Amino acid sequence: MADSRSSAADPAPSLAGHISEIIDRLTQFKNRVDLPKRETLFEALRQLQDEARGIAKGASIAENAERLARLPSARRLLDAIGVREMPGLGQYQAGDPRWAESLLQYYQTALLIDTGRRPINFPTHKSGIDPMQKLVGKPAITIAIVGDWGSGNIEGRPSPAAAIAGHIKAHNPDYTIHLGDVYYAGLAEEERDNFLKQWPQGAAGTYTLNSNHEMYCGGVGYFDVVLADPKFAAQQRLSYFALNNENWLIIGLDTAFFGYRQSLLYEQGTLSDSRERNGTVQVEWLSEVLREHAGKRVILLTHHDGFDVDPITGAVATKPLYQMVMQQLKDVRDFFWYWGHVHTAIVYEQIMLNRTSTFSARCVGHGAIPYVGFPKELSRLGQGDVKVRWAETRPDPPQRAFNGFLLLTLKGADLTEEFYDELGNQCWSNV
Repeated sequence: MADSRSSAADPAPSLAGHISEIIDRLTQFKNRVDLPKRETLFEALRQLQDEARGIAKGASIAENAERLARLPSARRLLDAIGVREMPGLGQYQAGDPRWAESLLQYYQTALLIDTGRRPINFPTHKSGIDPMQKLVGKPAITIAIVGDWGSGNIEGRPSPAAAIAGHIKAHNPDYTIHLGDVYYAGLAEEERDNFLKQWPQGAAGTYTLNSNHEMYCGGVGYFDVVLADPKFAAQQRLSYFALNNENWLIIGLDTAFFGYRQSLLYEQGTLSDSRERNGTVQVEWLSEVLREHAGKRVILLTHHDGFDVDPITGAVATKPLYQMVMQQLKDVRDFFWYWGHVHTAIVYEQIMLNRTSTFSARCVGHGAIPYVGFPKELSRLGQGDVKVRWAETRPDPPQRAFNGFLLLTLKGADLTEEFYDELGNQCWSNV
């Protein structure tokens, strides 16, 4: 997205000038959530601005982000943004200065949202579109799910994302579903280069969810590029959808679009915002769909997580989205919830909601980004009803854990789950 403050005479401001513009946006930012985090960002940017004076002008946000690597306080900015990736200086690792593009793009669009001028209006089925479609596939239906996969090639070489795409194709699934995140900021060119070029299309349909990174540029790349692509024709340019047969109801939700006032940088997911245009359409549709298909087993797909387990302390952090989802699905007897957002792979033990209702949570956020796996001893992780049954663990000696994807098979009312790694090996199954 072009910077409206850049003049024709000076289309490429210096890095210090660019940071100054971001600070100006931060000062005007009306979103009042996460104020301490915002102040930390402000302080880090001020320090960067001082260090950036005299650095040559750059032609793009990406080039300016590259220049951040040479500044002593760049790590402080990444900490302020909340980057918690695998330690290191490589692409998509914690020391990658290009993560700053997320911040730069976020504040580029913040003023538009604050003034009610979103780059994209929330598309809804009220325009005559029916988000519900029939599940097809015989005698069993296969669905490949991968999250946080939109990395493209990494530093000029094929990334795990390419290998995973190949393994998904080898399984020839009926459906392929991406749980969201195209890096760094969901820009149109990133959606084309880092996602569409290698995405493995399902035989019966392919779907993709909105996410925090897609929303950093206001969702323009996601809505105008990906959902407009013929590969995603089945999704009908909506960011939410449903599939069903006599046994199953699969629901994909947009937990990112209305997250602007929920948390800084869209880190927390939400289903609605009554203050926004069409802000309650999705959640009203969800309630209607669940009523119409009562009695079926449910698969829920979101980008954002319901809870997270710290791999070091074992502590559980329950997210606001958890209560929103439980309120909607309180009458469902059993359901599976698959999310991404956190760059790891986790299978949680089944949770009893009451005497007759259960749900099973899975994190499938390990599609491409380098990450450190869980420790091999899993029994101490979790609290209360949240227990880790399986997680991708680090190899020995510790290094980057395996990326991968999930393959579901629906046969009648039965569900088979299989996690595969980037080498094509099955690493967990519920059979």
